[in-house]
Amino acid sequence: MKISEMLKQKKIKEIFSINEEATVDEAVRLLNEKKVGALLVVDGSGELNGILSQKDILFKVFQEGQSGDKTFVKGIMTEKDKLVIATVEDRSAYVMNVMTKNKIRHLPVFDGHKLVGILSIGDIIKSLMEESESESKLLREYIKSPYGVPII
Repeated sequence: MKISEMLKQKKIKEIFSINEEATVDEAVRLLNEKKVGALLVVDGSGELNGILSQKDILFKVFQEGQSGDKTFVKGIMTEKDKLVIATVEDRSAYVMNVMTKNKIRHLPVFDGHKLVGILSIGDIIKSLMEESESESKLLREYIKSPYGVPII
């Protein structure tokens, strides 16, 4: 399935973001409030500068004993030049491989230069499971009646 189709099926279509000057405590509150695992990070003019995930917070702040109220998003985010992205033309199996290879759980999705969504590994798995179930059903029906005529 194409990523563009997956984005249309998502329940939550909104893209949540946070300013790079916000504290980690503010980011944690927003992640919890919106029930998401990552936030896109923007600068003062709204330009995309990176992504902040739960893993960034756990490994770069709390594991190192830093304080969430004194640590800024800018200091722990994955910066734009290291950002792994997907395009609307990519397919779910390809994107899953990219996410697995890079050990990431969230991907910003672009249509050309325009940000159009964000996908989680859960979105990808759901899509692949639906494809697999549909294919399995079609194969079972074909085995029962390969010519489209019910066998009695």
